Amino acid sequence: MEFENVKNLIKAGISDAYVEVQDMTGTGDHLDLLIISDQFKGKMLRAQHQMVMDLLRESLKTDIHAVQLKTMNFEDAQKRGIKLK
Repeated sequence: MEFENVKNLIKAGISDAYVEVQDMTGTGDHLDLLIISDQFKGKMLRAQHQMVMDLLRESLKTDIHAVQLKTMNFEDAQKRGIKLK
């Protein structure tokens, strides 16, 4: 699956999302995802991850084998020194 497609799927469901996609294995189906959104504010980590997994559900059946998620809101990203590209 094209990384741009993954970004678009996430942004379609989480409108303010900043998304970075990295290929963990070189095969294009094991992805490391960083998603930053203020829609995550006040939500436990599990709920944040569930939001993303729900958006990727169909792709996980066919194109994506595994994902590693990092989710946070913009304030937390700034505190952690994450530079948005």
